[in-house]
Amino acid sequence: MRRLNHVNFILLLVLTLGLGACGDDVYYTDDFLRNSDEKLCSARAWSESYITDENMKCVHQLKFTIDKSGQEVFNYYRTGESRPARVETFNFSWEWIDQTMEGLRLDRGAGEILYFDNVWVRENYLSGSLDGVQVTFVKEK
Repeated sequence: MRRLNHVNFILLLVLTLGLGACGDDVYYTDDFLRNSDEKLCSARAWSESYITDENMKCVHQLKFTIDKSGQEVFNYYRTGESRPARVETFNFSWEWIDQTMEGLRLDRGAGEILYFDNVWVRENYLSGSLDGVQVTFVKEK
């Protein structure tokens, strides 16, 4: 009988400790998945690379600041060169399109507005549809 009590106690202890480990996991909370100004502005720059029609490598960067300003930079490189042959820079102000924080409006001024739809900001990447083109930027550290 005494042995049965020890077994019951051990089973109860294992069950109690096991269920205690089933709490909310911070990784899956709604705040973790939600876009925010802090996540968007946490990168020094968001960067993607592609080859242009002129066979040049383009490094496209987006930089966002917490004061709602930003910069879009295009660095164009010829094959085998480490310095850009051409650089285009555009300053912009930005805002979330609505409270869902799933779209951005980038205003370059002079009536030139870009829309960044279906925005996903994650720890190391930023993706969505920038003016109708699917893009994925990687966080520069």
